[in-house]
Amino acid sequence: MSQDLRSPTILFALCLALGVACTRPVPSTLSASFTPCPISRLGPVDSSWRQVRGSGFTFCIPGSWRPSRQTSDSLDARAWRGQEGSVTWGVGRPEATGPTVRRAEIVGAVGTTGGMPLPPANPAPIQRPASCSPVTNTPFTVDSVAVVVTQTACRGTWTTTAWSSAPAIYVQGVAPSAEEAKLLNAIMVTIRFASLRP
Repeated sequence: MSQDLRSPTILFALCLALGVACTRPVPSTLSASFTPCPISRLGPVDSSWRQVRGSGFTFCIPGSWRPSRQTSDSLDARAWRGQEGSVTWGVGRPEATGPTVRRAEIVGAVGTTGGMPLPPANPAPIQRPASCSPVTNTPFTVDSVAVVVTQTACRGTWTTTAWSSAPAIYVQGVAPSAEEAKLLNAIMVTIRFASLRP
């Protein structure tokens, strides 16, 4: 091989090696270990689901879901997202377990012309119609802990929240349809408090 052809090949190999050596690894949002869900035969829950480690509890999600926030060393990410919806977990009580009703009061002066009567001085407040379903609460007990599952649908969003007061934790899921909200129910029944067992 001639000297002219070896020089570009060697130069290219050196550049490639330098590029690989100087590239920083991309931080992963996935935890180092993927723990399969130890629970099965609960609707769609199977061996493809993974276990999420919360603070004092665990639950399972579909294996295709990905974290949308960073993980810590001992806990998994607090927010997970998939095609069917999303879940977040936390310590304490969730911000809201149902729809918020908005009220608006209209205050102002009204002028009339001619003999038209004035409107009442204090009309009833106008409430914006909330196309929301009533909030339902379903209690169940798992590992001697009372858990309440709160569900509602509002403006095209289905919200399912499982929470307990002792320990004070929650898992809250959001789905875009009633069919996909069934998956949230399957997630909620996988909550376990194994670390609290004697």
